Amino acid sequence: MSKGDQLFELIQSLELNEKRYFKLQASLQKKDSNLAKLFDFYAESNEYDEDALRSRFEGQKFLDQLAVTQNHLYDSILRSMRLYHLKRSLEFQLQGMLQDVQFLYEKGHVDQALTILRRVRKIAVKNDSFLIILNVLDWESRFLSEGFYVGKDESDIDEVSEEYYEVLGYLQNEREYLDLQSKIFNNYYKIGVERNNDDYKTNDQIINQFALKDSNRALTFRSKCCYLNIHAQYNKINGKWEEAYRYRGELLNLVEERFGTGYSTNIVKRYFVAINNLIPICVSLRKWNEVDGLIMKMESIEGQSLKTHFSDEMKMRILMQSSIAKLAVYTRLGKVQEGVVLVDALSEEKRHLSNYHRKYVLLHLYFNISYFLFTIGKYSPALRWLNLVLNDTDIKTAEDLHASTRILAMILQFEIGRSELLEYLARSTTRFLNKLEGLYEFEEVMLTFMKRFSKNDLLRKDKEVFRKLKADLLEAGYEPSERNALSTLDLVAWVDSKIEERPLHEILKEKNVVQG
Repeated sequence: MSKGDQLFELIQSLELNEKRYFKLQASLQKKDSNLAKLFDFYAESNEYDEDALRSRFEGQKFLDQLAVTQNHLYDSILRSMRLYHLKRSLEFQLQGMLQDVQFLYEKGHVDQALTILRRVRKIAVKNDSFLIILNVLDWESRFLSEGFYVGKDESDIDEVSEEYYEVLGYLQNEREYLDLQSKIFNNYYKIGVERNNDDYKTNDQIINQFALKDSNRALTFRSKCCYLNIHAQYNKINGKWEEAYRYRGELLNLVEERFGTGYSTNIVKRYFVAINNLIPICVSLRKWNEVDGLIMKMESIEGQSLKTHFSDEMKMRILMQSSIAKLAVYTRLGKVQEGVVLVDALSEEKRHLSNYHRKYVLLHLYFNISYFLFTIGKYSPALRWLNLVLNDTDIKTAEDLHASTRILAMILQFEIGRSELLEYLARSTTRFLNKLEGLYEFEEVMLTFMKRFSKNDLLRKDKEVFRKLKADLLEAGYEPSERNALSTLDLVAWVDSKIEERPLHEILKEKNVVQG
């Protein structure tokens, strides 16, 4: 990637306030006026085009050394963002204070340096910033040695050393839990809920690690979060939804307690993630009131956060994930009007949404829009949204989503009446799913069904064919939440809608509304 492309990506990713801050800084440096002009060009462009750039600034001297100017602008943006984010990141603030300690110490103002160092220690300890604490301890050790240990004895040296090794122990503890968490989520995001029972041994090996046998072995806030997250994910993968719900609830309570006592960019993100991860569990368990409450909590994060700790990126994440959650609820509870209003609003923002860099989330949103439209009989619009998933080439790992997408694509073609495409789609879907180490039994049932229709479209009028399909799906042990609870199909409900000749959204509503 060229420096011009890197600059374009960097500038396009900046929030409005970040852009304003950089422009302010650049305006103070008159000799760097070319940087501001070049910055504006990138900010206003839809893509990087060097020919357009040279045409825009034809005759200006900086074009003779464009690469040098681009590098200068890139570095200037990063320096400016370091200053801007001092207020937004606790770690940045503490690192800046340590730089102040360095400056004061080198000027010989030792007492002033020590005063700031004590403040850094207090904040770092309160927030479990262990890497910062290690830096503080290094400074304390330096003050001891370069002060010739005046007024100190061996116990003071031992105290610093013991605390240093204690902090290293906390960091090692966190690293162990972070590694285990990464491994179980790596499995999940690559293949969703494993398609082959032999694959479960990987997750069983993770969950049987010594560190995961007792929550008391998780020594820090981060370690405890990882411990609960791992157990929740393991139970979700194995279909133990009540256990997954318990662990996710404990995790949200742990993070919410921290969120309510002190705010930082990191804790805002953790709070959002804890809410977002509990929602699909509640959807699977049909805890609809809790889902509504969690969505409200998610959408209230901005109002509860300091402006310096809430970013445009977080705002976008909340919009995307809350929309996915709402669509899941509207689809399963047959809330047609609410769903149509939301889909219309998202359609108006489609171009803006399509630039969202978290493709895994974006594709799940597209799928949920398509699934909702499918349930209310809007098959052609549903297929257009679904094609955005099928045609995407940037993401290769969301195999659970792509499997559901291909099944839904066949059903939509069936509903539209394009039976001649079904055999081709069934064959290509079979090849795709076989690459995932085999088909689920319910997938084989659906593929066989679609192949039959490709040869005889009149079968759609025979209800016995659909009764047989329902029996086969039930015998296969099909569960709608077999993969991602927010991005999966209720095939049995669809078959019931054919047998009973009723709208799918009515069938889903009757099935999912909890009585009493």
